[in-house]
This record gives sequence, structure tokens and C-alpha cells, in this order.
Amino acid sequence: RIHRTMQAQDAAQASYPLDSLLSSLESAFPSAVHDDVVTNVGDPREFELKPSAFREIYETDSPRRVAFVDGGNGTVAQSPGFVISLNRLYCSLFRGRTREAASPAPRVEFFSLVTRKVRASGSDSVVSYDASLFPQAKEHRRFLPARQDVSSGIREAGAGRDPRMSSLARSLGEWQMARMVAETLEEGDMLVMDGSLMTLDRTESRYAQDLYETAKKRGVIVCALAKTSGLTTRGGEPLLSRVREISSETGYGRWRIDVADRMSAHDRGFVMVVKLHPNAAFSFRFEILREQSGRMDEAEKDHVLASLAANSGDLSFLGYPYGLVDADRYAQVRNRDVVTCRRLLESRMRATPGLSRMATHIRDTWAHEHLNGVSS
Repeated sequence: RIHRTMQAQDAAQASYPLDSLLSSLESAFPSAVHDDVVTNVGDPREFELKPSAFREIYETDSPRRVAFVDGGNGTVAQSPGFVISLNRLYCSLFRGRTREAASPAPRVEFFSLVTRKVRASGSDSVVSYDASLFPQAKEHRRFLPARQDVSSGIREAGAGRDPRMSSLARSLGEWQMARMVAETLEEGDMLVMDGSLMTLDRTESRYAQDLYETAKKRGVIVCALAKTSGLTTRGGEPLLSRVREISSETGYGRWRIDVADRMSAHDRGFVMVVKLHPNAAFSFRFEILREQSGRMDEAEKDHVLASLAANSGDLSFLGYPYGLVDADRYAQVRNRDVVTCRRLLESRMRATPGLSRMATHIRDTWAHEHLNGVSS
């Protein structure tokens, strides 16, 4: 009873600052007349959001073949000087709701070790990174990025290390697998990346460019689908939310609308917002490689979106391509996978004379996660 009383008191006290917070939020975003032009500093064109700008996505009896590529990673161990990550890459292949008999690539799993070294150079310190990659199977090495590209792609971030120490190997691996998959596809097939076609640096841009050139030569359409978007309207409203509101005036169950010629100078995709099932709860940001989109007529774009919609009827996530659900399932690195690898790693390190002390250092970094598990 005392515990329940304390919980009630805590909830009552918490409501007071929340009331003030919500009042401040309401003041910061007062109700106003909508200004439905997409705000995008990287795009000189203006795209107005209005019912007449929407285009219905029709059903098709002959969907294109679509390859879906995704990756995942988890941090197995880290210290101020290194990060060990478990990475996975996967591709699934569908035509409409039908899974193709054989995937164009295996499920790839590999460990990455990125070390950070600091050496004195006069009055300054020079930081360098070195990466090593360890595939579970030797025949999977061709799907991995070059270790020197992972090393050179990581940069010192202010006073600390680059947060991509744990994820860059996986990110470059996704582009590498996508390129390898594109080499096996046929003209008119689609390749869909999870996320966007935006790249963050020269190294990633080079990997993306290799994919684009391969795909264009083979006539494979490169796309990306993202569950979120940072774009807003000129009136300050979230793009996806405002588009969904305006779409109610169209009467379309499935639809698409053009919103940006590019997201930034580093984005190669022509951007749309799409709803892929009449009963879907969400709409998504969708991109087609701009060079390819610019050569398509509306009928070709309709067929691309109809092919994606044909794969988006599974009840597990209605309106989201099942191929991406499937790719995420097999590429995702779950917490139990990380814990298993940690225990195995610690056991082997403690049995190795030169690494037993380092095993203790690594274990010290797990204290925070242990507390989260105890207190949750």
C-alpha cells in the first residue's frame, strides 16, 4: 500500500513539469495557416503539397522482381582504444508476394575490429584508425568492404572518437552487397535499400557510386525506402504527417506524391512520399535514383510503385514491403546474439595470457548495461 501511495505521489509531482512543458511546446508551435511547400535547403525546386499533386498507385498483375538489401550490427565489446562489432548483411528476392527460389546472395555474418591509436607529434596528437574484418565463411569475403576503406572512412570527431567505429563496416557492407546483387539481376528488376540513397562521406559515396554504375549498366532500378523523414513544410509541419492529412482529400487508397528532387547535395535519389496499402497506418519516404527517375515516364513510375505495393500486404506490417521485413529479420543483430558473443569472447580472452587483463577492462564497460537490466 505504501509503495502504491508513493507511486501515486510521484505521478502527481511529475504532472506539474509536464504541464509546463506542454504549454511551452504549444507556444513554440501555435496553430497557423498551413504553408504546404516542402522545405529543403538542398533542392532549388519547390514542391507544393496539394490533392492534385497526388497520383494513385494501381494494382498490377505483373510486378517487377525486387531485391531487398539490409544490414545490422551490434557492439560486442569496446574500450577507449577499440570496438568489436558483430555485423550481418542479407538480401531477399520477391516478385509480388512470391519469394524467389534462390536469393542472389547468402546471409553474410562477420566481425569487425576497429582500433584507435594516438601518438604524439610535436605538441599535437595524431589519431589513426585501423580495421580488420573476419567473415564467418571465407566465401563471404567478397561481400565485405575493403578493410582500408573502413579504416580511412573513420575520422576523429571533435575531442572524441568517431561514433561510426562500430557501424561503418556494416554500412559499407550494405553498399557492397547491393552492388554484388545488382550484378545478378536482370533489366527491369528493382533493388531496394533500407533507408535512403544519401551518403555521409567520400568513402561511402564511392561505394554507392559503384552500385549506381553497375545498376545502370544492367538496367536495374535502384530505390530506397525509409520509415522516417526529417523534411518539413514551409509552415514547419512534419512532411509525412502533413502529406497524410492532405491525402484524405484525394480518395486514393494507395498513392504517391513527389516532394523533393534531392534531399541534399549528397543524396542521389528523387524523393516521394508513398502509401502502399489502403489500410496502412503509415506512409513512407521513397527514393528512386535520380538519373533513372528522370528518364521514366509516369507509367513506368506507376509500375515501380505498383510492384512495391504488391509486396506490401502482409499483416505483420501492413503497407510496408514484406521483403524489407524479411531482410530485417535475418540481418538484425539482437541483444541475445551480442550477449552470446560477449560471453564467448570473454571466456577465450581470459584463457589467453596476453589478453586476460584486457578482458577485465572490457568487462568494466558492461557495468552500465548490467544496471539497466537490474533496474528495468
